[in-house]
Amino acid sequence: MIGRSKYPLLRKRMLASRTQTITTFSPNLRVAQLITAMIVPLALVSSAGGLFIKSLYRDPPSVLPAIQGQDLVTLLALPALIVALFFAQRGSARAIMALLGLLSYMCYAYTGAAFAYAFNAFFLIYVALFSLSISALVTVANGIDVIELQQRFDSAAPRRPVGIALIVLAFMLAISELGQIIASLTTSTVPELIRRSGGAGNFVYVLDLGIVVPLALLAAIWLWRCVPWGDVLAGCILIKAITIGFALLSATWFSVRAGLPLEIGLTIVYGTIAIGGLGMTAWYFRHCRG
Repeated sequence: MIGRSKYPLLRKRMLASRTQTITTFSPNLRVAQLITAMIVPLALVSSAGGLFIKSLYRDPPSVLPAIQGQDLVTLLALPALIVALFFAQRGSARAIMALLGLLSYMCYAYTGAAFAYAFNAFFLIYVALFSLSISALVTVANGIDVIELQQRFDSAAPRRPVGIALIVLAFMLAISELGQIIASLTTSTVPELIRRSGGAGNFVYVLDLGIVVPLALLAAIWLWRCVPWGDVLAGCILIKAITIGFALLSATWFSVRAGLPLEIGLTIVYGTIAIGGLGMTAWYFRHCRG
């Protein structure tokens, strides 16, 4: 047995190591695990059904590619969600941020499904996933020791470049969507996205301009000020950018398959969001221990 007075430095290192592996999460992770265990099969049914049950969706044909593109990315994101939860349970800081980002994607996707999709046989599944995703997101966020997580990053962590990337993302979304809205308001018309979707496209503007843009700017400010929550929020939004970017690219692919014209400019923007988010995430996470 190691004595208290004989090996104080060794005991201190052992305790510090043990603390690093168990305090990143509170017992809320157990609750998050149970909620995620309900999310995964429901999202699997929802996304697979959307891709393979031809009569499921009753939405206008012009928006079906966007819905199915999101279904494909959701289907591919589920294994990543399981892996992130597995390693988050073992105290991985990178997995914790990935878990938050993937849950925020699920929340975004099924907020749209619950509020905007035309009523169909999966409506109650959408409502359940909307509720479960919010619950899991709040539970995980509430259980994080943000000070410890911040300390997992080394001194070379690219906080300023990540902050700039988040500002660029926020301005890309804001300029694109506000431009559509303001142009329609000045001409007394309806934005093309809303017109083609029969009004369902409202949720995209609401979530992007009301939540994603402000949080991206807030994360950038917090990163520059070294606020602990800045690292968590930045990691979450970077993962969110990857999923949404690839969802938009997937929707473009489904649109081309359906015979709709390819919009080169938007495709470049979507690719920039997806690939840029992937690159920044890899760079940022590389400087995080565990």
